[in-house]
Amino acid sequence: MPTLADRRGLRLFVLCALYFAQGVPWGFVAITLVAWLGERGMSTEEIGGLMALATLPWSFKWAFGPLIDAVPLPGGRRRPWILLAQAAMALTIGAMAAFGDLAAAPSALAMVIFLHNCFNAMQDVAVDALAVDLLDEDERGRANGMMYGSKYLGGAVGGAGLAQLIAGAGMRTALFAQTALLCAIFLLPLLFREGATRNASPAGGGVARARALLGDLLRAFSLRSTVVGAGLALGVQLAAGVLSTVAAVFYTQHLGWTMEDYASVTGGWAIGFGLLGSVGGGWIADRIGHRRMIAIASVLLGTLWIGFGSAESLWSNRSVVVGVLLAESMLQALVSVGLFALFMDIAWPRVAATQFTAYMAMLNLSTTIGHRLAGPLDAWLDFGGLYVVAGAVQVAVIVLLWPIDPHQTRAVLGDGD
Repeated sequence: MPTLADRRGLRLFVLCALYFAQGVPWGFVAITLVAWLGERGMSTEEIGGLMALATLPWSFKWAFGPLIDAVPLPGGRRRPWILLAQAAMALTIGAMAAFGDLAAAPSALAMVIFLHNCFNAMQDVAVDALAVDLLDEDERGRANGMMYGSKYLGGAVGGAGLAQLIAGAGMRTALFAQTALLCAIFLLPLLFREGATRNASPAGGGVARARALLGDLLRAFSLRSTVVGAGLALGVQLAAGVLSTVAAVFYTQHLGWTMEDYASVTGGWAIGFGLLGSVGGGWIADRIGHRRMIAIASVLLGTLWIGFGSAESLWSNRSVVVGVLLAESMLQALVSVGLFALFMDIAWPRVAATQFTAYMAMLNLSTTIGHRLAGPLDAWLDFGGLYVVAGAVQVAVIVLLWPIDPHQTRAVLGDGD
């Protein structure tokens, strides 16, 4: 039987398929489901609570890394964890089909979505670990680009694709189709083994290794740049978290869009623009500087929201609104790419993987907090005011960029050798 370690094309295909499997439920929940619930009258506060539970597991996905490293399971180093997580992802999506009317049981729905995302986050960590173990240095850049693009493609299928299926055949059919797709992808790691990994370090290390890692992390987070970086990670996604929750109600209940209308834009063209921003953003960031690109993109994004919130007379113009959604997706991607690069800059090489994962967890927590704030803010502000305040926050957060010196960590702590 061919192994993933022996076949470059095979391992790239499997890794991309597993990333695609992460993207489909993400697109379904974050785009299609919230629009479907908003169309049925669910409030901003209820949708915000659901989305907060959906994103919360991604805030502590860092905890899965040590678990996967330290607890060996029969059948391979990473493969059993991927199989476990992938099976649970399919099971939790399939369980939603037993609900009947999803809108009638918001608490149970939120709990199933929370459990699903726990396993989705676990699968993400296990697949990343498998990629580190298997990929040669000369293929990592291309492989990461293909994997990230596959997740975007999965988001488009879960967003625009499943929205059309729901419109034509109903929610239950879409849930069964999604479950079948996740089960089909489950067959890939089931049929192909890892083989001899080349880049993996030995698992284990016991208490002494954990203590040394904790000490190094404390040193890494003892500098001005790394501490302010943590503050930036916790603040930069607040506005986006609020508006992504508000949008489901704003478009379906206030502007009168159907679920298919909303999902076809945000889960279709907008994802394409986000992918374009991600690919182009890496190139731009390396040329103008990571902090500068975050600042420019964040100011443009905030200005876009402020302008949109202040121009209520244009909300009835479908072309203008679609243009705002597309620009929003691209600018958010530019901000994200710049943040990823900046956090890599300030991570100490000795603990770079753990430190970078911590920053990613903080970004997810920032989004989760934004989801939770959406309900109270919606009760205080109208839709225009929400966009204006969110835009102002997005512009203001760039003040945290200036105290960050991308070179401070290595200048003070060295390269970690």
